[in-house]
Amino acid sequence: MKQNNKLGVRHLVEICHQKGIESIVISPGSRNAPLIIAFTKSPHIKCYSIVDERSAGFFALGLAQQTNKTVALVCTSGSATLNYAPAIAEAFYQRISLLVLTADRPVEWVDQADSQTIRQKNIFENYIRKSFELPQHLSTNDDVWFADRLICEAIDRCQQPVSGPVHINLPASEPLYEGFDDQIPKPKIISTSEIQLSLKDDQLKKLAKAWNSHTKKLIICGMLAPNDALNKLLTFISDDSSVIVLTENTSNLYHSNFNSCIDRTLSSITEDEIGKFKPKLLISIGNQIISKKIKVFFREYRPEEHWHVDSSDLFLDTFQSLTQNIPLNPLQFFEGLKPHILFKESNFANTWQQRNEWVKQKHHAILENCEYTDLKVIDELLKAIPLNSNLQMGNSTPVRYAQLFDNRKDLTYNCNRGTSGIDGSLSTAVGASIGNKIPTTIILGDLSFFYDSNGLWNNYLNQGLKVIIINNRGGGIFRFLDGPSNTEAFEEFFEATHQLNAEGIAKSFNVSYQKAMSLKELSERLTELYHPNNNKTCILEIFTPREKNAEVLKDYFKQLL
Repeated sequence: MKQNNKLGVRHLVEICHQKGIESIVISPGSRNAPLIIAFTKSPHIKCYSIVDERSAGFFALGLAQQTNKTVALVCTSGSATLNYAPAIAEAFYQRISLLVLTADRPVEWVDQADSQTIRQKNIFENYIRKSFELPQHLSTNDDVWFADRLICEAIDRCQQPVSGPVHINLPASEPLYEGFDDQIPKPKIISTSEIQLSLKDDQLKKLAKAWNSHTKKLIICGMLAPNDALNKLLTFISDDSSVIVLTENTSNLYHSNFNSCIDRTLSSITEDEIGKFKPKLLISIGNQIISKKIKVFFREYRPEEHWHVDSSDLFLDTFQSLTQNIPLNPLQFFEGLKPHILFKESNFANTWQQRNEWVKQKHHAILENCEYTDLKVIDELLKAIPLNSNLQMGNSTPVRYAQLFDNRKDLTYNCNRGTSGIDGSLSTAVGASIGNKIPTTIILGDLSFFYDSNGLWNNYLNQGLKVIIINNRGGGIFRFLDGPSNTEAFEEFFEATHQLNAEGIAKSFNVSYQKAMSLKELSERLTELYHPNNNKTCILEIFTPREKNAEVLKDYFKQLL
C-alpha cells in the first residue's frame, strides 16, 4: 500500500461523518495537530474551540445532552487528557454519548521523561463504556483494516447497547502537520444493527400477575430525558387508584396525577401515618434520584417487592429492597405491561394526592410570607423563567431547592446528577444552549460559578444564555447538615466563606452583569433579564443572607408537619 502517515486520522474523520457525528469540541495543542487539521478540513463536522479541557468536556456533554447525538472531543497529550475526567465520569453516569479522542506521544516514549508524556492507554477505564488505542503506524492493508474496524466499533459503542463515553487514544509521531492533501482510499464502514429487547411471555405474565395482585403500587422516576410516549403511558397508568407516580423535575415527566414534590410531601408524613403511604410494590425507573428523604424512607420502610426497570447494565439497588431487576427501557416495559393491567379499587393514590394538595397549600402560604432568602429567591426565579425554556440547575443547593416547587410542563429540566459535582454546571449550560436553540437559564451557587467560570471562556455565548448566581458567600449546603456545621473548621474548610463577586469575571469575558440584593431589586432585574429584546448572554448575581438561609429552610420543613 502507498504510505500516508495521516491515513488513520483522515479515516477517523470520514468514519465520524459517515456515522452521523456532526460536532466536535477541540482544545488547542501540538500533538493533536493532525486531528485538528483533519477535522477542521471536513465540511460536514462543526468544530468548536474551547481552551480549557475540563470546560470543553462539559461543554460537549451539554451539547450531546440536548441534541441526543454523539459529540466528539479532541485534546493534546499529557495532563490535558486528565482534565476530561470529571465530564467523562458525569457522561458515564448520565449515559451521554461522547467520543473522546486523546492525542498521545509515541508509545516508546512513555515513562521515559519525555515532555507531556503520561500513561494514557485505558486512562478512563473506571468510567468509560470502552477504551481503544489506534495503531501508531499504518504500514499494511491489515493495519488499515484494523484501525477502521476499531473506529467503527468505538463510535457505535457510544450509543449501543447503552449510551455513554468511549475513548480512543491516538499515539502520533512527527511530522504532525503534513500528509493531508494526498488522495487516500475510502475507509471501510462497519455498522451495528439496533435491536429491541423484550420480556419473555412467561416473565411478562408473571410480572403482570404480581402487579395486579397489589392495591398499593408506587412508581418513582429518576433522571430521564423528555419522552412524550412514556409520559402518556404513565398518565394512563396513574388513572388506576392503586398507583401513585412520584417524579422529580429531572424526570421531565408531568401530569396533574403525578406527585412532583417528593420532599415536600414526605416532610408532612408522621410516624403513625407510614402504613398509609408505604407501597407494597415499588417500581423505579430512570437514573439518579435527588431526594435523600425518599431514599431514607424506602430503606427504612421497605416494600414487599421492588422492581427496577432500566436498560443499563448497572445492577441498581438504591433502596436496598430490590427483588426484580428488569433490564429494559421503561417505555418498552410499560408498553408490554399495559394490555395486562387491571385497575384496582384502592385509596392509595388518593392518599398521596390529597396529602400533596394539602402540603401544596401550606407551601404557598409559607412562601407568601417568606423573607428574602434562597428559598424566596428560587420561588421568584422559577416563576420568571420564560415559557418553553431549558432550565439547567447547579449542584448542590439550587437543584434541591427546585424540588420543592411544582414542575412546569413547559420547561425541560437538566442537572449534572450523574456524579452530582459542582465542577462543570456552567460549561454544560453553555453547550446546552448551543444544542437546544431555545431560551436557556442556568441557576447555580457562587462556589459552582467561580469553580467553573472558564465556562465563559469561549466564542459561543451568542445564544442568549442567562446565568443566575445565588451568592450566599459560601457553600450553603453545609449549613443544612448537622455534622459539618458543628465543627470548628466549618466556615473555612466546609462552607469556604468568601467576599467575592462575579462582576470582574463578567467584565473579563465581556458578559453583561446585573446584581440584586433585595426582592424589589430582584423583580426589577428579572424584568430586564428576560425582556424580549435581551438576546445577550447575561449574568444576574443575587446576594442572599448566608446564615438566614438555613434557618428559613429548616423552619419551612417544620411548618409542613
